[in-house]
Amino acid sequence: MCLTIPQKVKNVSGNQAELSDGRHVSLVLVTGVQAGDWVLTNNEIVVNKISAIEADEILQLTQQGEKQ
Repeated sequence: MCLTIPQKVKNVSGNQAELSDGRHVSLVLVTGVQAGDWVLTNNEIVVNKISAIEADEILQLTQQGEKQ
């Protein structure tokens, strides 16, 4: 099982995106990603674009898990 933490896109250049954590990832599987979007990645590839609301919910859940 894999856990992917939402990351915010800082910059997009061609089929590559720079994330808020500094990583550069491939956009070959997902179209329409722009700076400011939230994404889920696996093995340095964006696998899904999600809403800010979904990202916030996931981040809150992972923080609750860390406290337990």
